[in-house]
Parts: sequence; structure tokens; C-alpha cells
Amino acid sequence: MSFEFDGADFLKGLGAKELKTRAASELGMRDSTDDLAMISQNIAPIDKSTLRKNVDKRITWESPTRLAGEVGFSAVEKDGNGRFNYALWTHEQSYNLGEQSADSPGFKGYAVGNKYVERPLKGESQKYIGWIMKEIGKGLCI
Repeated sequence: MSFEFDGADFLKGLGAKELKTRAASELGMRDSTDDLAMISQNIAPIDKSTLRKNVDKRITWESPTRLAGEVGFSAVEKDGNGRFNYALWTHEQSYNLGEQSADSPGFKGYAVGNKYVERPLKGESQKYIGWIMKEIGKGLCI
């Protein structure tokens, strides 16, 4: 007695599912990254609005199984001592907020101030995981 199984169609289907799942993962990550950037922009300190205008978002596959979303800010000015990255400084240091920042109501429950990327990332992380998992689930069901 013998048994034969031709897995070509099955394997072809798995390949299609993998592509759909990767695309779904990217969509969920893009939505999460966009949301994090929006919250961060709205709670970044305000002086000349340079910081809020210079947000950068990117999504990259770091390995076949590792997708990364990144939100960054750039605000570099030249002063008497050379170049000063006040995006990094305003994110990492404690300081007195200027009048515009102090008068701002914040956004989605987050106050204007330092750690303007880190605070919403930690606060919204479960929501972002849910969004990504929901999109992956859609990709697997297609």
C-alpha cells in the first residue's frame, strides 16, 4: 500500500499567505507609527515650531521576522559653540517649558514636555500591538 501527497498547491498557498501577512504587518505598523508621530508632534515643546515640523517616520524589515517602526525628530541649530540638537535635548532633559508650551492643553491625555515620543509609545503600546495583530489576522484569513 502506498500514499502520495503533492504539496505544491499547499506550499504555494503558504507563500501567498506569507506575502499577505507581511503586507498586513506593514499596514498595522504604519498605522501605529503614524499615530505615535501624531501624538508626539502635538506634545513636543513649542518655541518656533521647528521641532513639530521635523518629524520623520519609517518602517523597515530588520530581518525576515522583525519589522520595526521608527519615529524621530530633528531640530539642529548652530550657536556660538557649533551645532546643537535641541530635539534630543528637549526629549531627554528636564527643563522649564516656555510660555507657548506651558499654555498648551496637550493631546490625547499627554501633556506637552520632555519624553514626547517615549511617553506615548509606552502609553499606547498595547493599542499598537492590537492594531498590528488585527491586521495580521486579516492577512491570514484572506
